Amino acid sequence: MPAALISRGQALTFALVAGLFFAWGLAANMTDTLLSAFKRILSLTDFQTAFVQYAFFGGYFCFAIPASLMARRYGYKAGLLIGLGLYIAGALLFYPASLSLDYFPFLVALYVLAAGLSFLETCANPFIYSLGPRATATRRLNLAQSFNPVGAISGALLAKFFILDHLHQASAAERAALSTDALQSVQRVELTAVMGPYVAVAAMLS
Repeated sequence: MPAALISRGQALTFALVAGLFFAWGLAANMTDTLLSAFKRILSLTDFQTAFVQYAFFGGYFCFAIPASLMARRYGYKAGLLIGLGLYIAGALLFYPASLSLDYFPFLVALYVLAAGLSFLETCANPFIYSLGPRATATRRLNLAQSFNPVGAISGALLAKFFILDHLHQASAAERAALSTDALQSVQRVELTAVMGPYVAVAAMLS
């Protein structure tokens, strides 16, 4: 008899963890959109805009090894739960960040979110590997990883329709000509559009 792809009683666990592969693909592609969004909304330079990437990949850099050490000591399930909690917390931080009309709180939110993704990516692969016979581990892992590009495509579409399409079309020069109150009014609407998909994803993961 061929080896089972997933051990008996582990199908739901596999489906939930495979959903995390979807979730971090979603977050990664939504974050790429923030480069152009923040540059337009807050009239940032290219150097300032690059801090989106610094915050996002900085979270990965700082937490990858701690995630591995924590998983080794407490197990992959604990790592997944911590990662999911940080992901949700980072996404929810987009709400107060949008109210602040400031760039730095968004960078903090991205850093926390990326820290969660670091835990998820560190722990999800070996955990999927353990959910069935060793003979089918590669097939099981490939199946779970197939959800990641689906999440990436979904993140790009979500960002386009719910963030980019809701940005004001005023150029940097036109924004500079606006009064402070008028500019803040435009920015408030735009930053609410940025915040919406992240808070929605946090609600879905909760």
